[in-house]
Amino acid sequence: MPRDNIPKSSVKKLQQFFTKTLDTNNDGLVNWTDFEAAIESIVSQEDAQKNARLKVLRKRLEQHFQKYFWDLCAVGDANNDGNIDLDEWLDVMNDIISGLKEKNEFPEWYEGLHKALFRANEFLDERAVSKDEFANMLISWDIDESSAEKAYDFITEHGQKKMDYNLFSEFMKKFFLNETPKHPLNLGLD
Repeated sequence: MPRDNIPKSSVKKLQQFFTKTLDTNNDGLVNWTDFEAAIESIVSQEDAQKNARLKVLRKRLEQHFQKYFWDLCAVGDANNDGNIDLDEWLDVMNDIISGLKEKNEFPEWYEGLHKALFRANEFLDERAVSKDEFANMLISWDIDESSAEKAYDFITEHGQKKMDYNLFSEFMKKFFLNETPKHPLNLGLD
């Protein structure tokens, strides 16, 4: 399948995103084990057992991630092995980027992942996420702090705009569409 919606300048960034944010055990595949590890890094089982609020948060996160994982497999697991390899993921990204170019929207199933990731964080006010809170969220994705802070400054216009879910979603859209090398939107992944 040709990937005509992914510019050559963005392939490395997307490969790095796959490796750092999805393939948590670095085996070249994304499967449920990777999602379990991501859940554990956001809200540990140990913490959830001690705190009712965290228990509910973890349960919701598990439900959202299970849905996203099975939706991802439904659209991207070309060989039906229960894993998403890099080539399959790039094919999915090609379709997602096509949708972004045409309608400036993520598919509903993919938007759900971003909502779950955003809402799984301990923000003081999720309508006005601070630079430190944003950086901590991206650090949990293996993005370095300096790159996260530069991205925050860019997307919020140095704090002139409040970081809420809508701006975060806009940031993710721009991340996938940006073709400019070394741009803050690339999160240092290029």
